[in-house]
Amino acid sequence: MLKIIIGGRRRAGMTHAEYSHYAEHCHGGTVAHNPGSMETYMQNHILDAAFGTKEDGWISGADFDSFSEISFADGTAFAQSLADPYYHDTIQPDELNFVCQSRVILLATRVEEQPVAHPGTARLKLMRFIASNGRADAESFEAQWQAEAKRIADHSALKPMLRRMTRSISLDGFAAQLPAGFIANAPLSPYVGVDSLWLDAEDDDQAIAAYRLAIEEAESALLPLLERRSEILFIVEERSIVA
Repeated sequence: MLKIIIGGRRRAGMTHAEYSHYAEHCHGGTVAHNPGSMETYMQNHILDAAFGTKEDGWISGADFDSFSEISFADGTAFAQSLADPYYHDTIQPDELNFVCQSRVILLATRVEEQPVAHPGTARLKLMRFIASNGRADAESFEAQWQAEAKRIADHSALKPMLRRMTRSISLDGFAAQLPAGFIANAPLSPYVGVDSLWLDAEDDDQAIAAYRLAIEEAESALLPLLERRSEILFIVEERSIVA
């Protein structure tokens, strides 16, 4: 399964509310009318975000209004969807109505499910965009990231409320396969992937705080391998367009 993650920012003159409404009801409706080879299309509308760590002081955070997650069976299905006349005649031109093209970012990923003790559905979703500091090769980084996912899934403060967890792992070199002009050909650099967590909690703020404390613990073998100033944690609301 191939998942394309696209970060979008509203065009000039739009409020976040106007962007969210257009993205879901207008653009989303256009896509849902003819989804082509898409397996799923989920919009994640951003409610809040945290950038880097408190030790960093002030840093310039990434400014986005939503992240779309679009899944395809494989790269062939993705290419077929882009070649569909409905995409380049209808869907792609509509992006200009609400998206600032110069600020779009893109990540092509493979997705791995992390087993959790109490699987189910949850309203609260967190997306942690992860960057490497280059101190480990790709294989070592992947091994530590996998171990960290298991640690978080088994964490005493998170385990009771964690309903689902995935890792969206960046596919190196995929951007070079994109056709000219595809969403401004903007790669999602320097991120190596995204951790997504769905939490079922009575108090959302406490759940978010518990996760932020957990990823800072000394027990994390991944922590020394991360470029924390580039890291972003988004709190999002899911809106399903194609299921």
